[in-house]
Amino acid sequence: MIQRNLEIGRWHVEFYFCPDGYDIDAILDRMYDFGAPAHRMRQALDLMENGGPDKGFTFSNPFERIAMIVIGPTSSGDEFLDSIVHELHHLAVHIASALGLDLRNESPAYIGGDSARELADVICRLGCGRCNG
Repeated sequence: MIQRNLEIGRWHVEFYFCPDGYDIDAILDRMYDFGAPAHRMRQALDLMENGGPDKGFTFSNPFERIAMIVIGPTSSGDEFLDSIVHELHHLAVHIASALGLDLRNESPAYIGGDSARELADVICRLGCGRCNG
């Protein structure tokens, strides 16, 4: 599992990339630390145990301004890219909504784009076979 932390404004965001399988205990422990309700932890557990490849999820606690993104094993580089873009969209919506930003504005787009730039080394490694050599 590859774990990265980003600070996006006053938000703390943790990313968990799991190309070889989920570390379920560690992820659920962090969700608990982040204040996830039991039903969200159950959804995450079900996805990690039964979801198959090409799955991920985003959890946010807007009161604490913390979030986490988990990307599981993917069937290809293209599917990894699809998953990370999908989850970054959720993150941008969660943050923008919590801050009262207009989702049609540029600010949510910058959240996703800036995050992708900060994660470029991981995205390149897991998402682009051409970058691997």
